[in-house]
Amino acid sequence: MAHDEYTETFEQILKDTLPQTPGIVRSVAMRELRLAAREFFEKSLTWTAIIDNVTATAGETDIVITDGDDNTEIIAVLGIALTAGGRYLSPVAQRPAKFEESDLPRVFFVTSNPDHIRLWPYMVNTTSNFMDVTVALIPAFNATALPRQITLKYYDALVDGYLARVYKHPNKPYSAPALAGDHRHIFKRAIGYYIAQRKQGFNNAQNWVFPRGWAVRRLGGNG
Repeated sequence: MAHDEYTETFEQILKDTLPQTPGIVRSVAMRELRLAAREFFEKSLTWTAIIDNVTATAGETDIVITDGDDNTEIIAVLGIALTAGGRYLSPVAQRPAKFEESDLPRVFFVTSNPDHIRLWPYMVNTTSNFMDVTVALIPAFNATALPRQITLKYYDALVDGYLARVYKHPNKPYSAPALAGDHRHIFKRAIGYYIAQRKQGFNNAQNWVFPRGWAVRRLGGNG
């Protein structure tokens, strides 16, 4: 995302909650808000971006995916589409046991970090503009703002996550353990709701297919 899209500051969100947290230290509040935002986007995977024309390096080596933005960190690689042929690579949980090389990989897997991946079979040749990668993002620890389209959709969830954290602080003017539990429940419910929305592509798309070999007769049943 372009830097000029970051128009909604964490500071503005904090100002909206000042009446609910009297006496809170601003630096502590900022840290808790960032942590709430990071937790929400890490668990829901709702903040996504497509990184076009990524280079595939040859050999059994990591490919580091980056969106080139200091405000964000990549928390997950959600999908890879090859630029030639329009084919998607399937994700696997770990490295395949067999060593195999080909410039037509079939799967990808994560290695040491969420933004470090390898393709399998391993590439024979380094190829530029080889794939488009869909990633999930979270705010960086030093981020000061979020894109407006993000806060418009998830503003209430971020505030609930923030209040759940600060209301748990002991012996403060704003301490409210019971309210902390209420806001935590609402926050977790929002994460669950948006996980489901993300899986459906935010447009209620079907996210499953009939198993191979199945056919559906006109009056029901398996063919």
